[in-house]
Amino acid sequence: MPQITRYSEAEHPPETLQQQETLLVRECIRLMGRSLEPDRVIRETLHLLSELLGLNRGRVVLPQPEGGELAIRHAYGLTRGEIARGRYALGEGITGRVMRTGETLIVQDIDREPGYLARAVRRASLPQETVSFIALPLEIDGRVAGVLGVHRLRRRRRALAADMAILRTVATLIGQVLRVNRLVAERTARLEDENRRLRQALAQSQSTPAMHGIVGRSPLLARALRQLEQVARSDASVLLLGESGTGKELFAQALHRMSARAALPFIKVNCAAIPDTLFEAELFGHEKGAFTGAAQARPGRFEMADGGTLFLDEIGDLPLALQVKLLRVLQEHVIERIGGRKEIAVNVRIVAATHRELQRLVAEGRFRADLFYRLNVIPISLPALRERAEDIKHLALHFLEQINLAHGRRVALAPAAMASLVAYPWPGNIRQLYNVLERVVLLAEGERIDDAAVEYALVTEAQGQPVDVLRPQRAAAHSSRVRAWRPVAGEDADAIATALKAARGNKSRAAQALGLTLRQLNYRIAKLGVD
Repeated sequence: MPQITRYSEAEHPPETLQQQETLLVRECIRLMGRSLEPDRVIRETLHLLSELLGLNRGRVVLPQPEGGELAIRHAYGLTRGEIARGRYALGEGITGRVMRTGETLIVQDIDREPGYLARAVRRASLPQETVSFIALPLEIDGRVAGVLGVHRLRRRRRALAADMAILRTVATLIGQVLRVNRLVAERTARLEDENRRLRQALAQSQSTPAMHGIVGRSPLLARALRQLEQVARSDASVLLLGESGTGKELFAQALHRMSARAALPFIKVNCAAIPDTLFEAELFGHEKGAFTGAAQARPGRFEMADGGTLFLDEIGDLPLALQVKLLRVLQEHVIERIGGRKEIAVNVRIVAATHRELQRLVAEGRFRADLFYRLNVIPISLPALRERAEDIKHLALHFLEQINLAHGRRVALAPAAMASLVAYPWPGNIRQLYNVLERVVLLAEGERIDDAAVEYALVTEAQGQPVDVLRPQRAAAHSSRVRAWRPVAGEDADAIATALKAARGNKSRAAQALGLTLRQLNYRIAKLGVD
């Protein structure tokens, strides 16, 4: 007599069992209506099968996401160890055969069926009497997606056909739970993919100059930005080179935001602003009692930046003693706190910046050559503002909007005032441009800044004079008096010739560099016979 039989749907449960079955189905549907979490719904359904019908140790076996192996994903009445052991290859054992063929199988006596593996639940854990095992396919859209399995005592008075009818209904409900969960997962995956693409698009839009405060369209700036984008996704060290005020910190922040570390910390250290005695504690931290005043342990900047980016501004001012320790961190990716005895692993990307010529410092013995080569993996040169005059107008308008917002003003630049800004050589670069604009906005009484106010601010910049908070009319008058105080002298000829050469013949820029108006410069050129 075969121990495995294929269930036929020809039999129907007696009418007397309908009330019990209705209760189970109603409770299953109620569970589905209250939650979409498959683990909770399926486990409670298996619990009801056990409590109401005596169909025990229910389990739902599903394919593993990473491969074709089957594993118990939902269960009731099984220990964690039993769940962990419930793994089958496709076609292996009763469960594997149901998954492969899609047929319902009934093992009348698990002790007399060689195909029953007893892998998850050991035979000794079951009642010492005849135990049956029933396995049904779980279908989603006409395809077998998993297997529902339960144990059943053979001596039960309830007819097997009645149990099979309710199991078939439960299998259909579980199949619907799995189907809904799959649809939700697919929809969630699509939404996550859309969100990821939107974040990427947003990141790309934010990587445009204006979004990072790096405003401009000049070829030199565009080249620096292209280099920045090319190396952003790597972990290579980047060295930003350029004069003070060219926006090295903005470039470092832009690099961090475009990198895979964007969600992690960006920590800045100004090496020129920290006293030599505090450098080591600032960078590497200290333990409690490491020195006088160390009342508690404190992490350093490297630990604070772990996983993210550490921006070392003015790296040329780093003391030699600290250069050795920084080199060790770059090589071994570990630090030691002052007073500590253990190494702390850190994962930090280094972005360094300097306005100094590091190679000259290396030649003078003031900067370690090995550290220089470690930092100089990707050097990016930032252009001075005088090298990108076409960007001055865009920067001025961008800063004017920020300054108006910060100070509650609504001030605009007259065309002549903008022309004066564009003509100035800006030795202090972008930072100087911002300061001059903030000054003229605060001095402005009306809503329009004329060229007299701008020229006064620029003359005082060039001459290094303190600026009084004057009304615009007084400022313009004072500007005229400042210029009138400078008589024409013979030694001015060489200064004018030098300024014209530096400005490549641009008289407006030469005038601004000399602290003169264009009219005054032309007068001196004619008076002194400057060629």
